[in-house]
Amino acid sequence: MAGTLLAGLFAGLTTVLIIFSTTTNGAPTSAQCAANIPIKSWAALGDSFANIVGDGLQDYEALMANDQCLQGKAPQYLANPDATISQITSQQVPKLRSNTNFVTVSAGSLDLGLVGTLDACVYNWIGSASLSCSQTLSDAANVMSSAAFGSNWNNLLTQTRSVLTRNNGKAFVVGNAAFFDETTPQCDQVSLAVYGGSGQQKYLTKSVRKSLNELIHRYNWWQHYLITKYNRQQVPSGNTLQYPIQFIDPDDRFNARRFCRIGSTGTGSSEPQTFFSDGERLKTPLKRSAYEKLRPPATCDDNGGWNEYIHCRMAKAIQKTPFLALTPSGAGTSLNNWEEIFHPKTSGQDLIRDEIVDQIAQGPTLSGFNLRILPLGASIMAGAHSTHGYGFRKTLYDTLRRTNTVSFVGTQGEAPFVHEGHGGWDINSVTSVATAGLRFRPNVILVHVGTNDLINNNAVDNAPDRIGALIDRAHSIAPDAVVLIAQILPCSRAGQFNKFVTFNAKVASIINQKQVQNKKVLKVWMPITTEDLVDGIHPGDAGYSKMAQAWIKGLQRAAGKGWIGAPVRV
Repeated sequence: MAGTLLAGLFAGLTTVLIIFSTTTNGAPTSAQCAANIPIKSWAALGDSFANIVGDGLQDYEALMANDQCLQGKAPQYLANPDATISQITSQQVPKLRSNTNFVTVSAGSLDLGLVGTLDACVYNWIGSASLSCSQTLSDAANVMSSAAFGSNWNNLLTQTRSVLTRNNGKAFVVGNAAFFDETTPQCDQVSLAVYGGSGQQKYLTKSVRKSLNELIHRYNWWQHYLITKYNRQQVPSGNTLQYPIQFIDPDDRFNARRFCRIGSTGTGSSEPQTFFSDGERLKTPLKRSAYEKLRPPATCDDNGGWNEYIHCRMAKAIQKTPFLALTPSGAGTSLNNWEEIFHPKTSGQDLIRDEIVDQIAQGPTLSGFNLRILPLGASIMAGAHSTHGYGFRKTLYDTLRRTNTVSFVGTQGEAPFVHEGHGGWDINSVTSVATAGLRFRPNVILVHVGTNDLINNNAVDNAPDRIGALIDRAHSIAPDAVVLIAQILPCSRAGQFNKFVTFNAKVASIINQKQVQNKKVLKVWMPITTEDLVDGIHPGDAGYSKMAQAWIKGLQRAAGKGWIGAPVRV
């Protein structure tokens, strides 16, 4: 089916939104993909998440090569399991073919010290309880917020873009999926620790699972933010579909497919419904002597890649404490396949492939719907600091109504751009007033709220849980509605930025929990940086236009899931 070109004019800024149809079964056609990126040559850059080693696993690039969207084109494999971001830039990018116009990238796990965090929080390869899980998580968060980390990412994007520019190409940076269902009880007494003994077991409690999930969500947030910051410099027009670097978020496709999911036994790693590997399925008979010969403890490198780190830590642990007791799990794990742990199985790689292909095709169709939309939140949802006071609503309305029936509902503002945005209100206040707008029975609810809780230090640690309560309230009154939850805009006021990062990471976990409960709720990435803010909090006209584009992508995703039905008659 042919694509539909939708154009909207917003305060002198031309915003072109391309919304494509798909085949009747939802799979993008090769012609549709070619219309967006006529692929000449494509390459796979990255670390172990782009280059799976061992036991016959297929990575997402290999699966993409067999997808009709890419017309059977195989990638130039350049990914190295032990590569940092700077090594990808210096060692892989220079090898790109001159005609490359499509690149996939997975990067950063070594920079964050993810393998060390898994050591401290899960596996205990070092053979003692000396590594602190909370400290390694804090260290990873500090790395992400550092200037060096941002600079490394900018260099990678710049150097990759220098090749793509010659061929009018795009790069797709693939984010990560959270590992655990963090609400279930069956993993609370489960340990994957290699060494047992008093004080050395590390159990997969809800707290540990939640912290590791938030690490992944935090990293996804930083990747998206740094990519948005780079794209903003490259495309001054603000048309996000023209951005040369696109962020891929496969996370919600893994719901009900994670470790410790509902209905699993233990972590569920050996079960086909679990799409990650944790090493349990790699058991082969292995004696302690094999561990002792693993690496020379005096010369091995425990700052290297996944396998080198793990093997070296084990060797040093045994040298230091020969009487360490190997647990049954640790005693039987094949050491040559450790790189697979906490990486998606082939089934998980297939989900990542699907997400990339959907992004290439610009998502499913968004045409012929009757959309009754409730914008819910505080001053940003009201449109504060926009020229005409309508915020994103005018651009969103003008764009959607070309191919859909559209109406906004709420008790605030003037028709047709009414809303339920209340300046200065916190999450609880918005939840309490939500009934006023929900009585109109919207089939789409757009939510951006939490800024006032954070800047006013209003029980910040529990603020994400209040978002969960807001979702529950919305679905108690309008159970048929799709709820789109924005990752709230950053804040450039002193001392605020990192609070917003943490809040967004935790809200991402809340959204996953609600999806597992079969609630129609989605996370929406906002392509906004602090440079888009006029007062450190609110966007200007250009920022609101980008928000409209983000809401449309969220609606496309909801449409692809079959979640948008006709509104209830009131």
